[in-house]
Amino acid sequence: MTLDPIVLLALIVAVSVAALINGMIGFGFALLAVNVLANVLGPKEAVIVMSLMTPLMSGLQLVRHRTFAPNWRRFRMLLAGALVGSLVGTQLLVVLPGPAISLALGGFTLYYIMTALRRDHPPIAGSTERRLAPLAGLVGGVTNSTIGASGPVFGTYMVALGLRGREFAFAMSLSFFTMGVLRAAVLAVLDQYTLPLATAALVLFLPSVASQRVGFWLQGRAPTRLLHRVVLAVLLVASANLLWRGVTAVLP
Repeated sequence: MTLDPIVLLALIVAVSVAALINGMIGFGFALLAVNVLANVLGPKEAVIVMSLMTPLMSGLQLVRHRTFAPNWRRFRMLLAGALVGSLVGTQLLVVLPGPAISLALGGFTLYYIMTALRRDHPPIAGSTERRLAPLAGLVGGVTNSTIGASGPVFGTYMVALGLRGREFAFAMSLSFFTMGVLRAAVLAVLDQYTLPLATAALVLFLPSVASQRVGFWLQGRAPTRLLHRVVLAVLLVASANLLWRGVTAVLP
């Protein structure tokens, strides 16, 4: 895998912007970055590259929001479901053809855009939370390992719990980190990592860390509503391209 220097620079800029947004709002790195990478590297390769970066980026978020660490017990059933889903999703990533992953990622991104435009709903009751936790974790784990992103699933669930701000960021990062470590281990066992993909992950990771740190500093200072709208516009273009590529690949 050889990339033109201009293309590589564009990828670094795009992934750095995703990391900046992640630092500011606590999530969004995987969903935005995997869409950009999928349009250049291919959907399966993009997920594999992101599988090396996501646990590290999420780990930095956990360190920043470590004061909320005692709350992890609340999410035990969610994490249990996510781990099972991650095992299933990783197997699907290996066996599914590229066009299928492209269609799934494009459709999933469109789902996120539609849910992001809806207004907040009242927090769900504790009994409902306990019933939904394993299912939300399972679905999020499958999508995270198969198409490289699960923010829409976990984000919708966390907002429904009434989580906001740094507590929201901690809960999201805990989910991403737990699933990411398992996914990376399974992909390593399945011999899915190659030197070019690992090198790409390293090259993209270093500027992403710096951008995430800037995002931490900007947290609460930048106009997040405007930024969110820009992110949705970028995701809409990326998802439309992925859907087009997937459809044209399967049509005769």
